[in-house]
Amino acid sequence: MKGNNHEKNLDALNAGIAKSREEIAALTAGLQKLEESKIDAPAVDAERPPERPVNGERHDGAWAGFWQKLDAVEARGEKVAKGLAVEIQRHPLIGGAAAFGLGFAIAKLLFKRGKKVSAQ
Repeated sequence: MKGNNHEKNLDALNAGIAKSREEIAALTAGLQKLEESKIDAPAVDAERPPERPVNGERHDGAWAGFWQKLDAVEARGEKVAKGLAVEIQRHPLIGGAAAFGLGFAIAKLLFKRGKKVSAQ
């Protein structure tokens, strides 16, 4: 019985090793393709990112999507901040109470964390 289990375990181990070899070969091939594409691509100045598009101008490449998402997030953040400012102006006591409650909860969490760390 034990010999049969050992053979099954050995077969499973060999299958796992073979699969790992295939995955490593695929990763190596992918890295080689990536390196070749970097050699063919023009170098980007690492000290400063490319200029942001102005007046509807479009830049092709990896930065175009980044700038679009950044602009969308910035617009959403401004909209949320304006909404919060309006609500705080309409209900100043509630805004103050919410800020106090949030600060108290954060302080309580930090105090508990500090107490656990010092006990260890």
